Amino acid sequence: MENVVCDVLVLGSGAAGLRAAISAREAGLDVLVLSKSGTGKSTCTGLAAGVMRGSDSSGAPAHLEGTLQAGRGINQPGLAEILSEQAPARLGELMKWGLKGEVRHGCMFAQGRPPIMGEELVRCLIRKNREMETRFMENLTATSLVIENGVAGLTAFERKSGEQIAFSSGAVVLAAGGAAALFFRHNNPKRMLGDGWTLAIEAGALLQDIEFVQFYPVCLAEPGHAPLVIPPILADNGFLANEQGEDILKKYGIVERPAAMIARDRLSQALFQEIYRNGQGIFLDLRDVTEEQWQSDPFSAILRYTLGDRVGAVSRPLRVAPAAHHTMGGVKIDDRGATSVPGLFAAGEVTGGLHGANRMGGNALSETMVFGARAGNSAADWAKGNGAKKRQSVVRRLGEEFRARQSIRYGEADFLGKIRKIMWEKGGILRNETGLYRALKSMREILVSLSGPECKKTPPPAQTRAIELRFAAQAACLILEAAIRRQESRGSHYREDCPQQNDRQWLGHLQVRRGAPQGDEWEFVAA
Repeated sequence: MENVVCDVLVLGSGAAGLRAAISAREAGLDVLVLSKSGTGKSTCTGLAAGVMRGSDSSGAPAHLEGTLQAGRGINQPGLAEILSEQAPARLGELMKWGLKGEVRHGCMFAQGRPPIMGEELVRCLIRKNREMETRFMENLTATSLVIENGVAGLTAFERKSGEQIAFSSGAVVLAAGGAAALFFRHNNPKRMLGDGWTLAIEAGALLQDIEFVQFYPVCLAEPGHAPLVIPPILADNGFLANEQGEDILKKYGIVERPAAMIARDRLSQALFQEIYRNGQGIFLDLRDVTEEQWQSDPFSAILRYTLGDRVGAVSRPLRVAPAAHHTMGGVKIDDRGATSVPGLFAAGEVTGGLHGANRMGGNALSETMVFGARAGNSAADWAKGNGAKKRQSVVRRLGEEFRARQSIRYGEADFLGKIRKIMWEKGGILRNETGLYRALKSMREILVSLSGPECKKTPPPAQTRAIELRFAAQAACLILEAAIRRQESRGSHYREDCPQQNDRQWLGHLQVRRGAPQGDEWEFVAA
């Protein structure tokens, strides 16, 4: 098994990983970025609308207030304060590095190829990394993460050749993204399945807030089209109704505006009820939206052609439905981006704590810039104390992990569709105890089915899918277990059998770590 050595290893080439790599390179260290596909490809950043909140330092107090309000009292306040204070400087750096963008309403809007303007952000960060001679390796699926005496190691599977590669480094920055693609309807890259959560918890890291999954209510649901996010201002300016012509906002008493931003949770619940419980189609009629209204917001303006002409919004109502959009929970970090495991750092959507029970719109990409930079700096500082000789200490452990993996085959059947169906129907927007327990039982049965004797003839792409399936099922189990334990409704977590927010008992975080041999250890920690 080939062994690759570096100072700082970054897992993930979305905005958080790329920004962390820049900080670590600025410290003069050898930095290697690993990607599941091509560098910057198949990341949430690349598919994002490119909206980054916090472009103006004068707006920091309002930014902080909005972030805490969205989090329903369980954000880590220190992280939220850092985001609001440092976002303007980090977004300003992007402009200096050549990002094409426009600043309006306290946000920066990347300008690129509609509707995936985030692609321009990825290009900017890759270009900066290449100027700094950051190293990249592509098409690698991580199989195990080992941290021993503060030194990091990782094994990965090369998708095309089937080769196993070991990596040893002075520090690891985990920036592998979230898990929204575990759900039947989602607008994430299809391989965003919680790999980072599984790798982290198996390495001993503490996770928190896993029950909180954000669903965007008004996503395109037209056959043949991707579930494109429709800007909140368009959803307000248009008319949202079911097949009977009932005004959805009036029917469910949603008076906040813009509803798709401020009342995102309640609107998602209303649309799920209408579509999946009442059997009603939901349509957004934009035919009366004026050109001035289309152009009043940069986000809606850049989608004028895509939605209006290509999809047909100027001539007919569009079918819409909610979709899983973002995961607020993940690896617990401190204000330096350090996890509970010495030598392991994390940034971006793989982490939990900044957003609390829900995320304020525009904070996801700003988070990657602020905490990517901090995690990269911290990882570099840590790695400076771990010389190359010391890093070899994890190579033996990596070999043991590799041999252990070789003795197991994960089932050939593609269970991903089943996982997504279970999570959407029982672990998604509307949850209750009975459904959650049934979903967890089914998910554990899937995990058992995925284990068995190794099959040497399985081609590398199929082996890669099997590895990801195991990670996906484990991540899904974490979401379901957390949702069962939190017996209240808060933010994006809605329990039909516990519909009220209960600050007296549940103002805090559900945390989990892997505890052998009894299994996962859960604890509630007050905020």
